[in-house]
Amino acid sequence: MKNITGLGQVLILITVFVVSRFIAMLLGIQLDLRALSSYWQYLDIETLRHHLLSGVWFDHAQPPLFNIFLGTILKIGGSHYVLFFEIFLKLISLYNALLLFSIVKKLSSVYFLPMLVALVYILSPATIIFETELFYTCFVSFFLLLSVFFLIRLTESGGWLNAFGIFLPLVFLCLTRSVYHIVWLFVIAASLIFYFRRRSVLNKLIIASLISIVLVGTWYVKNKFLFDRLTTSTWVGMNMARNVFHDNEIKDSSRIEAYEPFSRISVYRKFLDPQFENKFKGLNDRDLLQEMKNDSFINETEVSYIPVSELYQKASIDFIRHNPGAYAKNVFQSSILFFTPGTLYSLALENAGKIKYYDLLYSFNLTVFSKNKQERRILLTISALPKLILYLFIFFIFIRICLKSRSIMPWNLFIIITLGYVFGISSFFEHYENMRFRFETEPLFLILAAQIFSRLISRFQIRRRTPIGDLIA
Repeated sequence: MKNITGLGQVLILITVFVVSRFIAMLLGIQLDLRALSSYWQYLDIETLRHHLLSGVWFDHAQPPLFNIFLGTILKIGGSHYVLFFEIFLKLISLYNALLLFSIVKKLSSVYFLPMLVALVYILSPATIIFETELFYTCFVSFFLLLSVFFLIRLTESGGWLNAFGIFLPLVFLCLTRSVYHIVWLFVIAASLIFYFRRRSVLNKLIIASLISIVLVGTWYVKNKFLFDRLTTSTWVGMNMARNVFHDNEIKDSSRIEAYEPFSRISVYRKFLDPQFENKFKGLNDRDLLQEMKNDSFINETEVSYIPVSELYQKASIDFIRHNPGAYAKNVFQSSILFFTPGTLYSLALENAGKIKYYDLLYSFNLTVFSKNKQERRILLTISALPKLILYLFIFFIFIRICLKSRSIMPWNLFIIITLGYVFGISSFFEHYENMRFRFETEPLFLILAAQIFSRLISRFQIRRRTPIGDLIA
């Protein structure tokens, strides 16, 4: 292996990717186009095809970029749009692996580690499954990896390109995934500006970060102007309620929390002001006023979900205030779910079942043995242990190193802030999607872990080469 060049390793990675995906295709793992019609986050297909910009502009539920991506592929792909989606998603996944390889190669002194880390990502059952889901999961990883890549380059050589290379992917991320709030972007910007406060790149970072915050902020301002809500997603209350009221059934039908969040808008009519929708008539009736989209799926961009979500948020806060223990239990469950295999994500289960024994060996997914709900809960918790232990081990070693050296590299600062933020948000506001949140940030953890293992392996190699007499002395 020591004679394999960097190009040779890249060719090995590409070959492994192609062969593994061919095998996955033979096993029946392929793109599921039902997402295009049924996923709550997506606009009506008629809107995506023929009224894309108008539909995105009047969308209060989601940031705009992924719907723009969907509409663009539908427009340019013509009758071959399915092939376009498949190729694009596969290329994103492959490029993530190559970015990961390139980043670890810069940070590791151990020859085989960059290719090994990239193979861990390529051969992960979760990667194989999520790249066949028409969703933004792999895009999130891509934007995060790009920012880390340019942050390392900025540290090495400065430059405007590298400064904007850090922040433009974060702009795309915030305008793709509502979890990445402008507050997170501000914290990242402030942390990096403080870190580089005595470096020549400071002014470049300040300008790049200010432009990025303004670009993201415009979408918040747009929603404030159109819908009187300063947010990129008005679903916060409904998302929160799914976690707060999980395992806490409310039977009083006069209370909104008695109903499943994200139900049809007709379920909530008795809680709503019948005049609320009047001021939105004529703006974009297909997406703002219709209960269903694509004839048979719930239209979650209907404008009345704005007050519905606020009612859920108020009910959630009241419940937490009076039942903090019950909410703490759900947060704890969600935090455990964060470390479970990514293939346990509910919308990935069908494809994951086609490689369940590979998933069992690779991801320690013991739920394949469950026969009922109670067994599944127990095995799910046990399945989370390997990842949880690994994360704790890496963070323990990392903190020790930082305390001993009294320093932290800027890319590691970025990684720690992001991992902590995503873990906190997913635990407090989400339920049963947490493993997907972790998978999106998994490449960042792999970069951190690679640095730790590189350090440990290098120390072991030095000790092995040191004569016993020198060690005793």
